[in-house]
Amino acid sequence: MPDKHQNLPSMLRFLARSEVDTGAWDACVAASKQRIIYGYSWYLDALTGQGEWSGSVPVAPLMRWDGLVIVGDAGTYRAVMPVPLRRKFGRWVVHQPLFCQFLSVFSRDEAVNPMSLLQAVQQQYRYGSILCLGQFPHLAVGFNAIRQRTTHVLDLSVGYEVIAGRYTRDRKLNLRRAIDYNWLITDSTDPEPLLNLFRTHHADGIDGGVGEWAYTILRRLIGALQQRGLATLRYALVNEQTEAGALFVQEGNRIIYLFNAASQTGRKGNARTLLIDQIIRERAGHSHTGKPLIFDFESPEKETVVDFYRSFSAVDDLFWDVRWNRLTVLERAAKHLLALLR
Repeated sequence: MPDKHQNLPSMLRFLARSEVDTGAWDACVAASKQRIIYGYSWYLDALTGQGEWSGSVPVAPLMRWDGLVIVGDAGTYRAVMPVPLRRKFGRWVVHQPLFCQFLSVFSRDEAVNPMSLLQAVQQQYRYGSILCLGQFPHLAVGFNAIRQRTTHVLDLSVGYEVIAGRYTRDRKLNLRRAIDYNWLITDSTDPEPLLNLFRTHHADGIDGGVGEWAYTILRRLIGALQQRGLATLRYALVNEQTEAGALFVQEGNRIIYLFNAASQTGRKGNARTLLIDQIIRERAGHSHTGKPLIFDFESPEKETVVDFYRSFSAVDDLFWDVRWNRLTVLERAAKHLLALLR
């Protein structure tokens, strides 16, 4: 745990996970303009497996998260920022976890300057391998590198007919083909078919492979989402065989296309096109507490996938990733040596 009082303004406090008041934290995230599911304490717990690894999952990375907070009256939190950490090269470094596209400074108080919290994180942790942020981080904060990234979103408030009318010609054609394929679409609570589809048909294409620990994280995350009624897990079957699956998550006014997989048959039959179109059809025109629903494709950095999502008339939505390195020359040499030995 870093020194909580190292060069921090008096209003800011770093807290270990065990010191975080989860009720105050989650209330702050829910009340913030930046509200998104990735910021909740239980979601971060599911991603990092705080104290749950116990050697049972081979080569699982050591992960945890700390919290940076501004405490308000009566113990409420005016602003919070999750700091995801991973044990690398013998030290804790800031590192974005899986299934968490970006984080933010979540503030219920517009007077809070998010840059002060970002700067505190950069000062407190000397090495940030990657941190993705929903707010633009100024270079003055002290980051060595800032890269613009995009997800792709749809405003569902305009209604399904308008959205479907904006699909590209190819997407309309492939949707008709998917309908003609006679898929059976079913809801489920069992994540194993989805994980098996990914393991069999996608994992080999991931650089460095996919460790079993990643599937453990996803299982735990799906369980946490289902416990709170936030997950829609949907499969496409033909001839009684599951050939595609998708996990949709809704919290607040944002629906996230969090995970998906398909076999060759699923791809040939455009099953994922049908799964996405179906959820858009069901939720279009709805709102949440007066705010229009947003469908977030959670786009990866892969042009073919981006083109697929844009074919649904999705538009770019920006976020940023930042990196920094304030290690000493000796520490950098040791880090390089450890990387060579792995």
